[in-house]
Amino acid sequence: MKIKDDHQITRTRWFMSKPSFYRKMIWIALLSSIIPVMILGISSYVMTTKMVERDASQNVSQILSYTSQTIDSGLDRIQNNLIQMQMGSFFTSDFREQKNNNYAGFYANVYQNLAAFKNGNPQIKDISLYTLDENYFISATYGGHKVVAEEQIEAAHQMLNNKQQLYWKAGFSVNGTDANGITIVSAVPLHTNDPIGFIQITMDNRMFEALAKPFVKYANERMYVLNDKGELVFHMNDASVPPELYEMITITNTKHHKFTYHLEGKEYLVTTKLSPVYNLLYINMIPTDELYSSSRWIAGMTLVLVVAVIVAGIVLAWLGAKRAYRPIKKLVYQVSGSQADDMGMDEISYVNQRWTEINSKATKLEGQLNEQLPIIREIFALRLMEGQFSHDRHEQLVALLCRYSIPELQSAVVFIIACDQFAEEAKFQESDKDLILFIMKNIAAELLEQRQLQGIVINALNDQVVVWCWTEEPETAAWEGTLRAAAEEVRQQIAHYLHSPVTVGLSRRADRVEEVPDLYREAQLAIHSRMIHGGNQIIESKGLTNSLNYRYPSELEAHFTDSLQVGNFDEAERMLQAFSDKVRSVVHNPELILMSYDQLLSTTLRTAYLMEVDSELVLGRPAVDLYSEMRRCSTIQELDDWFKHEIVEPIILSLSNKKNQEYEHLIQKVTQYIAEHYHLDISLDQCAQICSLSPPYLSKLFKKVMDISFIEYLTQVRVGKAMELLVTTDLLVNEIAERVGYNPKNFIRVFKKQTGLPPGQYRDMHKK
Repeated sequence: MKIKDDHQITRTRWFMSKPSFYRKMIWIALLSSIIPVMILGISSYVMTTKMVERDASQNVSQILSYTSQTIDSGLDRIQNNLIQMQMGSFFTSDFREQKNNNYAGFYANVYQNLAAFKNGNPQIKDISLYTLDENYFISATYGGHKVVAEEQIEAAHQMLNNKQQLYWKAGFSVNGTDANGITIVSAVPLHTNDPIGFIQITMDNRMFEALAKPFVKYANERMYVLNDKGELVFHMNDASVPPELYEMITITNTKHHKFTYHLEGKEYLVTTKLSPVYNLLYINMIPTDELYSSSRWIAGMTLVLVVAVIVAGIVLAWLGAKRAYRPIKKLVYQVSGSQADDMGMDEISYVNQRWTEINSKATKLEGQLNEQLPIIREIFALRLMEGQFSHDRHEQLVALLCRYSIPELQSAVVFIIACDQFAEEAKFQESDKDLILFIMKNIAAELLEQRQLQGIVINALNDQVVVWCWTEEPETAAWEGTLRAAAEEVRQQIAHYLHSPVTVGLSRRADRVEEVPDLYREAQLAIHSRMIHGGNQIIESKGLTNSLNYRYPSELEAHFTDSLQVGNFDEAERMLQAFSDKVRSVVHNPELILMSYDQLLSTTLRTAYLMEVDSELVLGRPAVDLYSEMRRCSTIQELDDWFKHEIVEPIILSLSNKKNQEYEHLIQKVTQYIAEHYHLDISLDQCAQICSLSPPYLSKLFKKVMDISFIEYLTQVRVGKAMELLVTTDLLVNEIAERVGYNPKNFIRVFKKQTGLPPGQYRDMHKK
């Protein structure tokens, strides 16, 4: 135990013996690594928990919304079908007369109509008719029987005493079942003060379970549907609703669609949705233990990662501080020499003291530096051409020019000399760049002196030599000719000596020294444009006007992307040509041209991504390779041809194929819906809603794909089915008309228009 304490004391003394700045660095590194990691870990767990709850609530809300819309539309469709059935010829006739004339036939027709309705609406459990005069109950599922129980007879009469002739109620009724579900009750016949009975249609919990079961994600998740009286209509995983839950939803939490609720020792996240059509309340309950199971796992993993990162941070902080302290330690050693152990103060104070001493020595050396005036003169000239004195007052600039023996009033030209590449027969290699620049500079300076041209030859520190020439004479025509000849001679001599191609970028002439930075930029642009014009020659600048006033053609880019989105290749090609014509105005600035095409390529790839086109799959290579490949083009025409054939054509072809597939899929969805529901009142609006399209657009698309209008196609399907029923069955024409979605009068007219024959004559001609 004593040995361990001795080790601890030794480590403490070692740490305290380190200089104060070193200790500060370690503490700062530790705090800057540990605190953010802890904050990040805690915030990530909190955010994850909130995101899990939010996502679960959103998913449940979407599920409840979808379920309520589906059930409401189903109930509405059943109600409409019931009304349509009661408006048929059979239910609008005199029932009492039919019973008196043909008792058995009457109930046979009743059963036949009820069975046909049930077959056409498979989601219902049963449809039945109750007659008041005989207390006779006939069902499409259970058949017919005489009701003898007084309480059932009384319940049936009470149902007709309701002032509404068609209404919905929770649960089942006269047939004796008492399970959860919903029932629609309608007087027979409708719109009469003396009904002979009523029809009831029942739907049980089976329909709701089939609809909601695919969306249940958690083992103990519960789902209920209540009516406006709080009565249970449907349920999932639990048939009993907590008695106070309905009150909590409708009174306590009227402004909230989700809240937590405790039941049987468990906490549930409750989400509600009120159906706007039938006032059905949809309730979903998810156990929070199961909901947050993933976040607890994430919290554990986060804790492990935080601990690991903290440990790694401590180690890296110590190592990093030690490594970062090395330059300071070395600086202290360099400043103090052999006296490093006897500083008597911290490192910074000691360095400040020594810096003061060194600064005094630097003042003494300033005089010696003046001997290096030629080099300083070159540096000043380079800084002037780079524009570092553009914002100085005129008096300050004149003083500097006078200091370095440069005339204020002058006509000037700037040219840049660049060795383009190293040929096989070249004297020097790339490793000899410093020597090459020395040779170029000396040849240029010697020739200027021979031609008696005033100027400065400068090493631009970018593997190029800059020559600034000027004259103080007012007549400059002869001087310009001499200068141009001298520049060509300089280029030829350097190329001959180096055995490599040499290019000279020559600026225009300016009459003020303040314009020298513009001349320098012109020469740079000229030397850069050898990518377009070719090297090993003198390239004269066309000025900065085009480059400085150039604006990227965003409006042409927008028209170009619009053409891509609609798949119009001709328009896209036209916009690309207009884009090319625009950027040709800066042909002397190839970097600006490539930047413009880079932006156009980025916009094109982004447009393809937004249109869900896999550019890497369509174009056959990654985007990085596309940029590299485009930059290998040496002229604007090559850029245009590459862009058109390698980018535009594949993308438009892919979009065209994709749109055709989408159109065919949508129309197939519509035709399938017609095939399954042709007997109902189908409209273009319904089919457009199924496809999430506007009715006019669906109509045009249907005509384009099917080469026939929507109404004509629906009519063909219905008439075709009617032709089949006429030949294969003995159903009456009126019954067939109802089965194919027509009233009898319209059916005969439409059938004759399509086939040229009335239905009866068609049956006589084709039935065997």
